[in-house]
Amino acid sequence: MNVVTTVSPVLVLIVGFVLCFFGYRLLRFTLGLAGFVAGLLLGLAVAGLIPGASQVFMIIVAVVCGIIGAVVASLLYKVGVFLLGAVGGLLVASIILTATGYNPMLVRVLAAVAGGILTLIIERPLISILSAFAGAWGIVFGAFQLLGWYHVTAGAKTPPNYGYAVLAWVVVGAVGTAVQLRAGGRRKKDEG
Repeated sequence: MNVVTTVSPVLVLIVGFVLCFFGYRLLRFTLGLAGFVAGLLLGLAVAGLIPGASQVFMIIVAVVCGIIGAVVASLLYKVGVFLLGAVGGLLVASIILTATGYNPMLVRVLAAVAGGILTLIIERPLISILSAFAGAWGIVFGAFQLLGWYHVTAGAKTPPNYGYAVLAWVVVGAVGTAVQLRAGGRRKKDEG
């Protein structure tokens, strides 16, 4: 294991923990992170459309778009809430589609849009749920990578131990959701 493969999973695990259990309390961070991820994915998609683009160019475009997305999501609350819901919807769709082997891009896009709209409508509970499950995926992914249980081999549609990763994700996400919703309920009682 080299420094990059060790630091990256540790960073993902730490950020995942913060999101999973403190996502709503650290709302600006959560929205900024959602904006960064949304911008990063959009930047990768756009840079991938440019013929002959090098990987370095694609990474630079993705990171710049990610930073712009983070700033916009942090400063414009409703945009950030929508992006958080969109990233959450995309994450859920991606996990389900990977598990089933069915992989249409349209389903991912529709799930992202639906997640964003629903989060705008049902804001507080969905922000807690989405940040808990997004953070749980970071915890599980980071832990499985550190333990050497989660490696994607060339040509594999689903990595080994994917079923265990999904089960762990659901359990950790449910615990994170309960912690966040309970903390929100306690705060309301203290204020009332």
